[in-house]
Amino acid sequence: MKIAVIAVGRLKDKSVAALTRSYDDRLPAAAKLTWIEVAGEQGNDPARARAREADSLRARIPERAAVIALSEQGREMNSREFAKFIASVRDSGRDLAFLIGGADGLDSALLKRADITLSLSRLTFPHELVRAILAEQIYRAFSILRGDPYHRD
Repeated sequence: MKIAVIAVGRLKDKSVAALTRSYDDRLPAAAKLTWIEVAGEQGNDPARARAREADSLRARIPERAAVIALSEQGREMNSREFAKFIASVRDSGRDLAFLIGGADGLDSALLKRADITLSLSRLTFPHELVRAILAEQIYRAFSILRGDPYHRD
């Protein structure tokens, strides 16, 4: 299964990058994770910036991928539910594309285009840290699907 994480902005913090890579490196070979960065937009009009970022994000979504938009207004899942969701996408033969917006979030048209809008938490996190949290949850999902012991059992 191919998994693309398409994010607005660059990952600059080396410690967060190392943490993110550590989870990426532990994924099974069948899960190929790709990190794609698109430029953030500047200006006085947040709606216009979101629309431009949406165009950049949309252009990088792989064909036939299930699109998961990350948003604090999205659906919350526990780790088992997230693993089950990933398994259902995998079993349907589709790939995954996670979208991480810029400082002003994702454009409403892009949220509507998504197969699901997911909230990692109602808390606000720096965009760089969201990548590490998402990488850990993807790793955890594949660990659950593999049948590894889970601390909640």
